[in-house]
Amino acid sequence: MMRIYKYDNVKALLIFLVVIGHMTTDYVSDSHMVRWITLWIYSFHMPAFIFISGLVHKHYITEERASLGIKGETRLRWDKVWGFFFCAYGLKLFLQFTRTLMGQNPLWHWIQEPGIPWYLFVMAEYELLFYVMRLIDTGSEVPGKKRLKPWMMITGAFALSAVIGYFPAVGDTFCLSRMINFLPIYMIGYYLDMKKFLPLLKGGRYGDAMDGSDGVSRSRKTAILAVSWLTIIVTMAVCCFGKWGMYSWRKWFTGRRSYAFLQDFFSYAYANGWWIRIAVWLVALAITFAIIAIVPDKDFGFITVMGSRTLQVYFWHRPLCYLFRNWKVLPRLAVLFGGTYNDAVAGQAKGLAFGGSTMSMALALTAYCLIGLVMTAFFSLKVFEHPTKELMLLGSKAASVRKPKTDQ
Repeated sequence: MMRIYKYDNVKALLIFLVVIGHMTTDYVSDSHMVRWITLWIYSFHMPAFIFISGLVHKHYITEERASLGIKGETRLRWDKVWGFFFCAYGLKLFLQFTRTLMGQNPLWHWIQEPGIPWYLFVMAEYELLFYVMRLIDTGSEVPGKKRLKPWMMITGAFALSAVIGYFPAVGDTFCLSRMINFLPIYMIGYYLDMKKFLPLLKGGRYGDAMDGSDGVSRSRKTAILAVSWLTIIVTMAVCCFGKWGMYSWRKWFTGRRSYAFLQDFFSYAYANGWWIRIAVWLVALAITFAIIAIVPDKDFGFITVMGSRTLQVYFWHRPLCYLFRNWKVLPRLAVLFGGTYNDAVAGQAKGLAFGGSTMSMALALTAYCLIGLVMTAFFSLKVFEHPTKELMLLGSKAASVRKPKTDQ
């Protein structure tokens, strides 16, 4: 499959933001600066990953279909289903082991996952779900049977995402709440052709030549970049200048909370949750499209390589974030740059732990983010492709044990 540099570069940025989000989340009650940056990151970073995953899903299915000369490809990629499940449980075991070593006593759940392995479970479930959707599309080739239009499917997915919040029983079991809530975002990516979508972000039309030279006007390209930057700046400003309690909106962006749960933080959650859920995803999509638009479509060497190795970074980074918390890296940096840190009030509202000037906090947080960047690059080294590589290969072996005749 031909790689498109822009998407790898976007994924490199997103995995860096995932790492930073996990590094800063322990200090959101101690610093307003940490708090609003973390809120902004969580407002879009996983929806953006979900969207690009949908783009890639459709693309490799299309590439495979073309290489096999098959019309209406409906093959179920059991290798990816099993591979993602094995990686998810492998990560669960890894996190369980490391947190136990650090003196914690995390509870083990075989079929529930509130933590970061959720993404891997959901990817496996989307492989199964969209196989069924391809079967539906193939069945529509029967004379007299109409194909379901993408806009109908996407509208239905948004409706399901909006309604599912009224059913608290659909929670972390098999990550069903997140799978259903993120479904419209994944589906939009799935129905878009990643090659045809790229010129649209460059000022051309959907489906223009990949270089964006056809039908592109300089003013349109400039306008897209301006709107994209404005979207990023405005959303950052809203997070930065919002009230302290605005951070509670992060609970909407996780995709796992029911409206009954959110009612404890937002009195209007149950009555208005259905349209707030849709609005939240539209905001996440707006930021996602803005990020994709401004990221260059160039080969940046190892940075671009990082974007092709996000799975291994996702697998390895969390235990080190636990260590950074235990070592109090950010508080030590704050003290190093002339600030103070009061451990006695840490974790209490409203940012009482960190003291000193805004500049000292900004310098400490910048240094902390640079450490996160180094961590992201470090875990992108080829040596860290283990054990995710072996777990995905194990998925391929499991899929080949009983291979359906249709796969021959």
